[in-house]
Amino acid sequence: MQQQEQMNIDTLLTPDQVCALLGGVTTKTLREWNNTHRHREVLAPIRFTQKLVRYERRNVLAFIERCRSTY
Repeated sequence: MQQQEQMNIDTLLTPDQVCALLGGVTTKTLREWNNTHRHREVLAPIRFTQKLVRYERRNVLAFIERCRSTY
């Protein structure tokens, strides 16, 4: 069971999957965030080629946590 959870955390996601996980933002917004967002270092896309980009699931979840406002 723990190994299954580890695999889920280590999963590489496509930009479309990341957009869905972030609540439906567009891929254009995701690209902008990669360049200008204050927490862009957390999101940290992995570029295999110019067109092949993946994101580590753990980084996307950390990005979501960082962006949550605390009241």
